[in-house]
Amino acid sequence: MFVFVQGSINLITKALAAVGCKMQLLPDPTAVHYHLPDGLSVRVHRKFEDFLVELTGYFPHEKEGISQFYNECWKVFNSLNSLELKSLEEPLYLFGQFFKKPLECLTLAYYLPQNAGDIARKYIKDPNLLCFIDAECFIVSTVNALQTPMINASMVLCDRHFGGINYPVGGVGGIAKNLAKGLVDYGGTISYKANVTDIILENEKAVGVRLSDGRQFYAKKIISNATRWDTFGKLLRTEKLPPEEKNFQRLYVKAPSFLSIHMGVKEEVLPLDTDCHHFVLEDDWARLEEPYGSIFLSIPTVLDSSLAPEGHHILHIFTSAWIDDWKGLSQKDYNIKKEAVADEIVNRLEKTLFPGLKEAITFKEVGTPKTHMRFLARDNGTYGPIPQKNPKGLLGMPFNTTGVDGLYCVGDSCFPGQGVIAVAFSGIMCAHRVAADIGFPRLRRKLEIQISNRGFYQVIKYCCAL
Repeated sequence: MFVFVQGSINLITKALAAVGCKMQLLPDPTAVHYHLPDGLSVRVHRKFEDFLVELTGYFPHEKEGISQFYNECWKVFNSLNSLELKSLEEPLYLFGQFFKKPLECLTLAYYLPQNAGDIARKYIKDPNLLCFIDAECFIVSTVNALQTPMINASMVLCDRHFGGINYPVGGVGGIAKNLAKGLVDYGGTISYKANVTDIILENEKAVGVRLSDGRQFYAKKIISNATRWDTFGKLLRTEKLPPEEKNFQRLYVKAPSFLSIHMGVKEEVLPLDTDCHHFVLEDDWARLEEPYGSIFLSIPTVLDSSLAPEGHHILHIFTSAWIDDWKGLSQKDYNIKKEAVADEIVNRLEKTLFPGLKEAITFKEVGTPKTHMRFLARDNGTYGPIPQKNPKGLLGMPFNTTGVDGLYCVGDSCFPGQGVIAVAFSGIMCAHRVAADIGFPRLRRKLEIQISNRGFYQVIKYCCAL
């Protein structure tokens, strides 16, 4: 799900605008359609009020509790959305924001160490409704509500209504293509098929990177978009792990990966009122976080029919899976297992949503955690970090700076964690922090005023090219 709306929190739109790009968008009337145990079928409508009506229809006795919980989410979201989101490691920025918006900053500080599940339990008692809140958080963080920071949950659970979900014409791949084109148009350089194998250190300072083909690139600052496990376990050849990384690895473990199925199907198998995004856990709440338990389904052709041949739809199906399930298999056994697991997933969707689905398949391709590890270069194909135990909100998440001079990390293993919005925020924070550290007064001054088109672009350009 990709969000293009208005407000400070919509950083993808800002990033596109910064490099002179704007995408045509299609409104999605339903952010996600839940298909849950005991016949619980809930659509998260574009309008927040419509969603509340539908949810309270299933839990009328919890009407007040539902309203109170989501109102707290809105309190967090509105505070975030009122601020210019930049580096929380930059003192001038923090002082300026507190001076301008003291109440909003104090609100965020209050919620920073709290988790969504604890807030929900202040107002909600029904165990099935609490399980629904778990599902809401699982699609954000791949863990239950008690392990999902309140700030992360609020960003997603409210942003989907703040202007609604809007899908880019031509598919979500257009986001990356437009950003790349914009950077090149503004004078930047992007190297493809450039596999980084080492971060080069000189006098314990990060000064460059070495590629698999032997080429070396040097820069004033190095930014790693790899996970912190890959950055400090593979790319950085150092005997001593910085204390911050030891603490991170003590608090967080690698989340599972995914089994993904891409299918083409005949359009007649889908009812005309089919929604674009679905979450399926049809029989047992206990399976929410288990491998192959919950099923995510996206059907982008419901919104943009140009993505598939006439008379067809695209289904992207994925479910959590551990890489250990796929190790030690011969190629033959690996292929057999791929088909068997995929068939079971398709059978569940056929039974729950689309009768006749198997017979309607015209194309199918299956990817496993090993696929994710190979093509995304992520340790064990992990989706990102998950807490070892119930965290203190976001207090344990490391920021962009690291214990190695000149090296920054960015992405889902940095504050504020997993999710499209959170990772985009991480990128903005890192750009701002690097601009301040490099000491470009002009760029820093612009960033202190706003992340405007040219200002944001210049930060990215210098971060990538220097």
